[in-house]
Amino acid sequence: MSRRSSVLATFDIIGDHWMLMLIEALFAGVHGWSDLTEGLGVSPSTLSKRLGQLIEAGCVEKSPGGGRGGGYQLTAKGIGLFPIFAAGDEWRLVWDNPDHTRQPLWIHKCGQPLRSRSVCGNCDEDVVLSNVSYIPGPGEGFEPAAPARRFRNSRAGAEIAQEGEGRQSLFLQVMGDRRAAQVLAAFFLGCRRFDEIEAHTGLHPAILSDRLRKFQLLGLAYTQLYQERPDRYRYSPSASARAIFPVTAQLMHWGDRYIYGSGREPLILTHRTCGRRLQSVVRCRHCSQPVQYADVTPARMPWS
Repeated sequence: MSRRSSVLATFDIIGDHWMLMLIEALFAGVHGWSDLTEGLGVSPSTLSKRLGQLIEAGCVEKSPGGGRGGGYQLTAKGIGLFPIFAAGDEWRLVWDNPDHTRQPLWIHKCGQPLRSRSVCGNCDEDVVLSNVSYIPGPGEGFEPAAPARRFRNSRAGAEIAQEGEGRQSLFLQVMGDRRAAQVLAAFFLGCRRFDEIEAHTGLHPAILSDRLRKFQLLGLAYTQLYQERPDRYRYSPSASARAIFPVTAQLMHWGDRYIYGSGREPLILTHRTCGRRLQSVVRCRHCSQPVQYADVTPARMPWS
């Protein structure tokens, strides 16, 4: 059994680095099999598995009349993922852009490269982790653990974080790794000690140790010794890790809507600033309008 979570339920569908790259490519207007294979640098078998899972989840459909080399497009459910990717691109521009050369992925309808901010839909104040509280939702509880994935994420552990030039982006290393996302979710809920994180995530101690080391290597967590003999540490998310929260809020909103449904949400978020239930909205920084997929055009290919 596992704790019911809209965030992790969404990750069961998209929480893989190839999956994130694939969805981003579809948002950029790349629909053909050969274009996806070549652009992503992915093997045909890997692409086939990811597309199959997205089709099964109702997020992608195959263009009529297309064979194996045909086209694929996002459904309305798949398009609903866009705020996650818009918030994610903003995080990368701020926190995963060491040489300041990364440019926004999209142009907004106002004519400006899309720079976004995540705000409370009620008071329009920025959404930050420290201003959000949690209470159990009507769908709180446990459910059978998700079935084993049909593909293995081989680029997930701490060893990937130790790679030098050419390593995966920080965003893909965290959001493309479901187990890392479980640790991040535990951080956001206030878990700090190893035993607390282990109890919340249900991860095997060896896997949890690996992911916590990964977070430290990536500068996403730091430690504080609180007991000696044996040494025990308290783990805290860094500023860059806390800044991922708006992306997590969008993951939760999508899972609430498309997986559990209204009235069955496992967790309810409240924005402390206004005291109302949080519905995070991604807005364009230039014109302050809500960011919708229909209102953007690709500025570049995601792999460029």
